[in-house]
Amino acid sequence: MNSKLQESKVKQLFAQQEVITNTDILYLYREKEPEIPEATVNWRIYHLVQKGVIQRIGRGKYREGKALTFSPELSAKTIKAGKFVGKEFPYINYCIWELSAINSFSQHLINYNVVFLEVEREVIDSVYRALKDMRYKVVRIKDIKEDLSDFAGYVCVRALVTEAPVLKEKSGQVASLEKILVDLYCDKEFAPFQGNEIYHIYKNAFDDYTVNESTMLRYARRKDKKTEIEEVINSIKR
Repeated sequence: MNSKLQESKVKQLFAQQEVITNTDILYLYREKEPEIPEATVNWRIYHLVQKGVIQRIGRGKYREGKALTFSPELSAKTIKAGKFVGKEFPYINYCIWELSAINSFSQHLINYNVVFLEVEREVIDSVYRALKDMRYKVVRIKDIKEDLSDFAGYVCVRALVTEAPVLKEKSGQVASLEKILVDLYCDKEFAPFQGNEIYHIYKNAFDDYTVNESTMLRYARRKDKKTEIEEVINSIKR
């Protein structure tokens, strides 16, 4: 299998371009095996990804090297809040993440933290009351009129957009990097991180981790910001 993968030749494709496609790899294999089926090529691509020769960054798009997945760290208190909601509301979709996660990418570090608990819109008030009854410092996003820093240490309950990209981990359902990046650009509560800062955040995130652009742009479309976010992504690649 290793000889058929032609790893060294696949790596040579990156000498001329930063991103390669399924078609590039198909043409490479057909130089020696003109009749090779696309299904076989797709199987080889799967093995190349698993071995860390290439990383998938979108539908049919790849960069060189092993995928580096960003997994937002959660405090014990945040994990407990997420598990509480998962137990009390077992049939809803939710995700949880901490604002401090952006310190991994931003130029200006923040010295406060807010936990975002995103749930289906219909149950925001119910989740809010349940957390309040458990003596959590909790606020609904609609009640935030000032800067986020005024709510340091709070759990902020807000709506989870349908089909938002989330990760299912042992600690619960957490926001993916693609989701966090789109939210930072789109949502008014994140205004302090927009403007020039968003370009630094995007550039650092794309440099340090594997970002699936297809997933990101699909979610951006749900927020009617696909074109704008695509422009930001293209600008940091220049």
